[in-house]
Amino acid sequence: MKQIAIKVAGTESDPYDIYLQPGQTAGEVLEGLNLQGYRLSFPNSTKFFGDTEVLYPAVVDGEKLEATTLTKVGVRLSALSQG
Repeated sequence: MKQIAIKVAGTESDPYDIYLQPGQTAGEVLEGLNLQGYRLSFPNSTKFFGDTEVLYPAVVDGEKLEATTLTKVGVRLSALSQG
């Protein structure tokens, strides 16, 4: 078992300290924290863990991860011409 911390991006709340079990997936962790619609990543990383990705081999004891929502970036060109 490993203890990790999960910080919800964009909030002032304290990180969640959880015990990670071997075989536990990113989706299971997020569901247990009631963070459906979020994705886990290492801080300042653009690579997200998939919902079915097993976290245990990817993190070390005491690791910190970040939970962020996926956002859409960009503007449709047709929206720009409607001024």
